Amino acid sequence: MSDSDKRDRGVLTEADRAFLRGDRELGSVQSERNARARIRDRVYDALLDFEVLVEHLEDRDAELVFGKRASESDGTEAFDAFVSHLAFLYSGLEHTDLDFETVLREGVNLAEAANDRAAAVDYDVTFHALDADHLREKVEDGESLSLTEIAFLYESDDVSRDELADLLGESRASDVDDGRVQSKVTEF
Repeated sequence: MSDSDKRDRGVLTEADRAFLRGDRELGSVQSERNARARIRDRVYDALLDFEVLVEHLEDRDAELVFGKRASESDGTEAFDAFVSHLAFLYSGLEHTDLDFETVLREGVNLAEAANDRAAAVDYDVTFHALDADHLREKVEDGESLSLTEIAFLYESDDVSRDELADLLGESRASDVDDGRVQSKVTEF
């Protein structure tokens, strides 16, 4: 268990985190159902709380959360938390009739309104299948790989660890070495 697993309760308790990771078994099927229901309720309630935070959290408190705690975290912790937060919201919106681009545009503009300005938000997503050959071509064309793409190659039987190291070069090798790929990205 890492130090971040021992942090205070957020949306999830320490026990919730252990359960969701598969590190903790519950005594019965009913206990598991109850735990999942409590987690779902708290996640939804947390989503609703963000409106209160946006409208009423004082600037000095936001500065202490983001300017102090997040910027002083260990380097990858805050980045991974922000990326995971956006990924969770993006994935969650797929289960609704809401459009991510609209939500993103309105969210950015709601934040900018506090600074008496509006923003034009350009959002463009191009999908491609994750496969080793495509990702090799991408690297050969001089394009960089995202952590998700690196994780896919890391888990792929089509790419050896030596080939992955060659593809990534020294600039991205630390992404694999520091455990981010293994621990932070969904297994494929």
